Amino acid sequence: MLPVEIFRLVFGLLSHDKNFLHSCLLVDRTWSESVVSILWRDPFRFLQKPSAQLIQTYILCLNDIDRAKLQELGITFENEASYKPFFDYVIFLRHLNYIDFYESSQAWLKEILGEQEKHDSKAFLVVEKLLRLFMERCPTILSMNINTEGLYPPENTDCVSIPCFPGADKCLKQLQEFMFCGNYQKKKIFTTMSRSCRNIRKLTVDYFLDDINTAAPCELARLIENQHALIEFKLILYSRFLKKIVPALKSQAKTLINVEFRGIRFDNEITFEPLVACTNLESITFYNCDNVTNESLDPLSTGYFPKLRKIVFIILHTPPKALAAFVCNNSATLKDLSLEWPPLGDSQNDPQIIEEIIEHCPNIIKFEAHLKTSQLFSLLSAFSRLENLTVRGREPLFADGFLPQLGQVVPPKLRVLNICAIWSFNPESLKQFLDHCVAPLEYIGIRECYAITDEHLDILAEYAEKGSLKHLDIKVATRITREGLTNALRVIDQIDHSVAS
Repeated sequence: MLPVEIFRLVFGLLSHDKNFLHSCLLVDRTWSESVVSILWRDPFRFLQKPSAQLIQTYILCLNDIDRAKLQELGITFENEASYKPFFDYVIFLRHLNYIDFYESSQAWLKEILGEQEKHDSKAFLVVEKLLRLFMERCPTILSMNINTEGLYPPENTDCVSIPCFPGADKCLKQLQEFMFCGNYQKKKIFTTMSRSCRNIRKLTVDYFLDDINTAAPCELARLIENQHALIEFKLILYSRFLKKIVPALKSQAKTLINVEFRGIRFDNEITFEPLVACTNLESITFYNCDNVTNESLDPLSTGYFPKLRKIVFIILHTPPKALAAFVCNNSATLKDLSLEWPPLGDSQNDPQIIEEIIEHCPNIIKFEAHLKTSQLFSLLSAFSRLENLTVRGREPLFADGFLPQLGQVVPPKLRVLNICAIWSFNPESLKQFLDHCVAPLEYIGIRECYAITDEHLDILAEYAEKGSLKHLDIKVATRITREGLTNALRVIDQIDHSVAS
């Protein structure tokens, strides 16, 4: 007989195959226990909707006192004290997502109470009892998501303060991934976690609907600094005290590989100098951010990141000149670049960032930006290794005058071409573009080109018959017929569309 650990290792490699795992449950107890430990480490993963039955199973794992307390609070259910689950399912949990437990608890309450309205306050009580159970009896949780977006926990309760529950210091000691979002007090949570959780690898902080009284930036900074090897940090929807949080990232300089700022309005005094020490960075993202000044970004312009492969820089104002130097200084390794900012009305204020990048970054494989026609031609000519291109446009454009010539400069390795702009062109121009194009395009996205007709579809279908085009996006094409769409689908595997007359 093989050791149980070997069974668990083998089954773990097949943990995404639900049918296989279920077939193993009936072999014998050893196989069954090994499979159960895998299925119940993340029990909501295989579910399509909230499960009252799953909550019922966990309720049966509560002790008599806790079940009696639920009944005292008006949660009446058949107390099957004589029935004990076949396995101690509580000890198997490794991935905890608050919203999964909340939604399934609501489904369970609806089933046992026989009422149609939501049982919000009672659901929070049920979840709290269960999560306290996990903190006391589960040996280790590897990932935890406390996202209460759209939920309204009762005031003056600790129903989401999971890291502060008895036993959490041991249960969360090996926590590797932590994500939280919600308008609840975080100071106590961060303080407690900074003492007991030192192995977090991925940390996501979402301040959606938060306020100044619950943010606890100093405690968050301490949590960051106390990690042994943080590799990923994401900060979402925040607009204050960044100067207390960003410097803490320097403490993770040896291990940090991914940093994301999303929906952030940076303080005037902020500087990204602490990131210069993070020389193992592979990806850095500024998405829908504001007040990313030249002064704050300038330290990165002279920084060297020998492993940097991806930059996303989507901001709400004129781009800082330091961006061009930051990108170009890392051109040797940079493969993936996404850029976006408001239109520059005065050409004298244009920092010529796109032009600088086209000239100095020949190794780009994936690129996305708003591009003028002249920039598009220059980019296609310069980026010979390009495989994925998204072109954005702000104004409607008649493309017949340049589309055929554009096909002549398409790089030979391009697989994905996505035109997120309102381009109009006749079928003949499209045919000439495809005839000139030497790249084996597998995806063509022209979803905003509403003037696409059946004639265009016929040409695209003819191109697909040559063997490369598999996916076509014509989402808002209102002039195609159902017959034309049906004919095209005979040779194109997938066509995205919303209207067919």
